[in-house]
Amino acid sequence: MMPRLADVERQAQIMAEVQQELHRAQSLYPSFSSPHEGYAIILEELDELWDEIKLRKDLRDTRTMRKEAIQVAAMAIRFLLDVAELPNA
Repeated sequence: MMPRLADVERQAQIMAEVQQELHRAQSLYPSFSSPHEGYAIILEELDELWDEIKLRKDLRDTRTMRKEAIQVAAMAIRFLLDVAELPNA
């Protein structure tokens, strides 16, 4: 089944935000020096998302959840780029 155009556009917007966050982080911080460091940073971002999710519904901020989820995604991509890129075939 083909995704609806609106869904494709939303996905493209999210991917653009993830890419922007990835580039921001790369400009501010050095590459991950090990898989352990990459894991720790992803876990830190995931914990920040979890902290927001755990708030009572009336205190939860969807903008903050989105920001944290984008950071998780960007750091996962950075992990792939810095320490888990496949060797050339």
